Amino acid sequence: MGTKQFALSYDHAWPLTLAGMGPRSSGVEVDSGEIRIRMGSAFSLDIPRDAVRSVSRDPALGGQATWGVHGLAGHWVVNSSSHGLVELTLEPPCYTGRGLGTLFRKAKVTSVIMSLADPGGFVAALEPEGPTSSP
Repeated sequence: MGTKQFALSYDHAWPLTLAGMGPRSSGVEVDSGEIRIRMGSAFSLDIPRDAVRSVSRDPALGGQATWGVHGLAGHWVVNSSSHGLVELTLEPPCYTGRGLGTLFRKAKVTSVIMSLADPGGFVAALEPEGPTSSP
């Protein structure tokens, strides 16, 4: 599998672009071993593929009305839109890079919600490769 790139979906890109989190510096990459999530210099997360326990589309944001990078108790939202949301649940937890969104410290991540321009393509990219056999 080669690297597949997925853009974050943006409802209004200019405020986040001014903050350094615009479309040019943000997105998700998926390859055979890792998922890399970036939102400018505010957020970076590298996830080993085998740490993904579940993938769900259209998760509830619980009244989340803001865009950007938000985290609490291991649950992170990296969104630039309220559309195309996908949630990854991770076990074991992963840790972010140091960035503005994490107050320049590494932060624990047990789940992350992202807004993606192609959520269906992203979910399909996480499907196991090759045929599976059943007994």
